[in-house]
Amino acid sequence: MRRSKSQLRRDSQHSWFHGTVAGARPCTWLVAMLSLYCLPVMAQMRTTPSAQPQSESVALTADVSGSYAFDHNNESIEIDIHHGKLKGYIARLGDAETDKGTPLTYFFDHTSIHGNQLQFATKIVHGLWYSFDGTIQRGDVQERDEEGYYVLTGQLQVHHPSSGDGKSSNEIVEQRTVHYKSLAQ
Repeated sequence: MRRSKSQLRRDSQHSWFHGTVAGARPCTWLVAMLSLYCLPVMAQMRTTPSAQPQSESVALTADVSGSYAFDHNNESIEIDIHHGKLKGYIARLGDAETDKGTPLTYFFDHTSIHGNQLQFATKIVHGLWYSFDGTIQRGDVQERDEEGYYVLTGQLQVHHPSSGDGKSSNEIVEQRTVHYKSLAQ
């Protein structure tokens, strides 16, 4: 059946207002139009990098557990993440007059872990304790058994309590930005 131009125009106007095109189901035209509009927008959303860095949302795995270089040779930070809990210690040699060269272990006292963010504070040993606030990120090397596969980056504070035997508000605090590489396994 052939239709005249005026009938086709009338049918197309009718279709527009009632959501049908001749021979199509109701709403098919609307779905087709929305798809044409939405697909390019959705594709752009998938390919546009998010404003938030990827490392902030990545949770740490047990793979990051291990030894990280500390300030001097034969000194390290031991990180142990098990079932989402952070444990560990700092192992270093004493440098005060009374403990020079003596191996000291500063066990973590308080810890926190959220995604790749971690915080810890150690117990006091010989009138000194440490606190750290930072992240563990992938380093530049390719193999897990190489030094620097992971890097512990953040703010390290060295606390010198005035009383010497307890944490207090009137203590001397040294703060510095650190980048400690994971040690070769």
